[in-house]
Amino acid sequence: MSRWLLCCALALSAPALAHPDPDEADGGVDLGDAGPQVLTTVIRAPRPLSAASSFAVRDRDFALRPIASVQDVLRVTPGLVMVQHSGGGKANQYFLRGFDADHGTDVALSIDGVPINLVSHAHGQGFADTNFIIPEVVEKVEVTKGPYFADLGDFDTAGAVNLVSRESFEHSSVSLGIGGAPGHGGVGGRALVIASPGFDGVGATFAAEVGRTDGPFQNPEAWNRFKLFNRLTLHPSERSTLSLVEMSYGANWNGSGQLPARAIEQGLVTRFGALDPSEGGATGRHQLALAYVLRPDEHSELKALVYGALYRFNLDSNFTLFLNDPVNGDELEQVDRRVFLGAKVSYRHTATLGGVRFDTTVGGDLRNDDIHAELWHAAQRERLEVLRSNDVHELLGGLFLNEEISPWPWLRFDAGGRLDVITFAVDDTLPAPVAGAPRSGSSGAFQLSPKASLIVTPLEREQAQLELYLNFGHGFHSNDVRGAFSAPRVSPLARAIGEEVGVRSRLFGRWDFAAALWKLDLGTETVWSGDEGTTEVSGPTNRYGVELETRFELTDWLAADLEVTFTHSQFSTDGANGGGLALAPRQTWSGGLSGRHPAGPGLLRGGVRFFGIGDRPATDDGALVAPGFTQFDLHLGYRHRRFDLALDIENLFNGAFRSAQFATVSRLAGEPAIGATVPAGFSCGRGGRLAPSTDGSFQGCEDVASTPAAPFTVRATVTVFLD
Repeated sequence: MSRWLLCCALALSAPALAHPDPDEADGGVDLGDAGPQVLTTVIRAPRPLSAASSFAVRDRDFALRPIASVQDVLRVTPGLVMVQHSGGGKANQYFLRGFDADHGTDVALSIDGVPINLVSHAHGQGFADTNFIIPEVVEKVEVTKGPYFADLGDFDTAGAVNLVSRESFEHSSVSLGIGGAPGHGGVGGRALVIASPGFDGVGATFAAEVGRTDGPFQNPEAWNRFKLFNRLTLHPSERSTLSLVEMSYGANWNGSGQLPARAIEQGLVTRFGALDPSEGGATGRHQLALAYVLRPDEHSELKALVYGALYRFNLDSNFTLFLNDPVNGDELEQVDRRVFLGAKVSYRHTATLGGVRFDTTVGGDLRNDDIHAELWHAAQRERLEVLRSNDVHELLGGLFLNEEISPWPWLRFDAGGRLDVITFAVDDTLPAPVAGAPRSGSSGAFQLSPKASLIVTPLEREQAQLELYLNFGHGFHSNDVRGAFSAPRVSPLARAIGEEVGVRSRLFGRWDFAAALWKLDLGTETVWSGDEGTTEVSGPTNRYGVELETRFELTDWLAADLEVTFTHSQFSTDGANGGGLALAPRQTWSGGLSGRHPAGPGLLRGGVRFFGIGDRPATDDGALVAPGFTQFDLHLGYRHRRFDLALDIENLFNGAFRSAQFATVSRLAGEPAIGATVPAGFSCGRGGRLAPSTDGSFQGCEDVASTPAAPFTVRATVTVFLD
């Protein structure tokens, strides 16, 4: 505990949770005579929290910001920054608590408890593609940070986010949207149909989305996507609920790739151009989940979940251009085919003995992945040579226990932990051995993860509430198990040790504030290897930081919020490694104004939002820098009983900044051949440098390759309610 730093996190969602949702209850205004209506009183109260950085956000809050995809919903998580770097159909790159979590290695994402992260993925460990989710079906976002929670396992190091889907919609509807970036690219569109029929004794919700986006690129993105969401909810008894949820998704797209800074400087390509227009991909995910909740009495609850999914993924990308193959180029095709099955169960019981309240939760989870992964050298999406081909069988199971003890109303103590066991087998299916390819084999590993939290409530009055938190816990992320049979060998489980102290308060019934001091040590670090276009595991790291978050209700219809984070990241064995890890965020910020107000027969809503990330090292030695940015967005909407109109503007001030950025060693088509003498006067650009060479020969240029942020983009949506 001796190296604690201050980290503050203010809970912007708390005031919203205390009020009924005007969208769900027609906003308390007359939305027109639609015949007999059922009036519903919705009571919402935040559940007891165990950490200052944990909270839940209802849809009434994220409905006040531009929502083009579920990634926009995830932005309600303070300090979570997301960027895209290979076409809209691929998983985002996530940054949280000083982690460049790549596509999800240190951020656990789930929907209704079903994990989104994919283990031992062909593109990156923990690959978490949320594009299969229709954003309108998300009702709530549950956020935790740090490895302090016994019920959370793999990938819960920096944090975890669970999306909760709706059981029903108030009205069936049809939506049509159109949008694009004026002066850049083509126009995209989206159609959404939602049906929420009222069957006797059965709740039913059906949603279908079809969309296409070309983006601002000269090589049209052509991101075509198809999504389905189907949910049935039964109540077998007064004390039980049974839910069946199905989701299906298919998509294909083109990518314009990550462009080296020197190529743009030299005028070889514009920032919306492409050096290899054959990049792109296709993917699909079809999953089914069955959830059961039983409350035998007022003191106990049983939850059970089983799920299964089919998944496919193909991605063609070219990070290094002509570094390895000066004739055909360095395009790689990554292939992932898998079936994964899983189950979760938990039992919770509360009791009071001698005036002391005990809240006991015990449970477990199990997940099995059967994977076939391939890596090909390709040109113009034509396969040239197979580089990797593996069958992977991975089974991860965990048991957890948590005991919450409350001797007095103002004091709670959590103690518990997890036992996680992983077993796996890798089969190298290449016809002949390839240097560097994983060998065949089978192995396993386990980890015990203790957890503890102390929560004190020194002040609880109508106009002032204050809670103090102290948290400690071990967690882990799994590594790609193929690394266990590679050289150097990779540990299957990377231990994380986290500590946090924080405060959360609500004053005068309208001002929310929370603060938390956190620190996190990770046993092994997943870092980007630009010359290979893959990730590799490096040494242990430690991080500490400060988070600040606040929300103030200016009036009964207008609120302002602000979140800022400050983080320091470094390798544990080399504290002077350039002042930080490659791409690890040092500062992030977000906030804005949002409100809703009666207007005539309907409800007017709107919000001005911003989010950003500061300059950060692009390389571990800090020699190359990834510049930061701030993006402003605008949302305006009007809801009537019969229709809804929405206008979204992203990148309101048309900022010309980089989105995803990587320090990558590459070679442009006109640059010297690999191994040749470097010509006099040759330059790798203003921000670049020659790749290291033992004999002074040309081995490529290292500079910051990037994908541009979308320019000023307008999107309009019309929704008609059918009942």
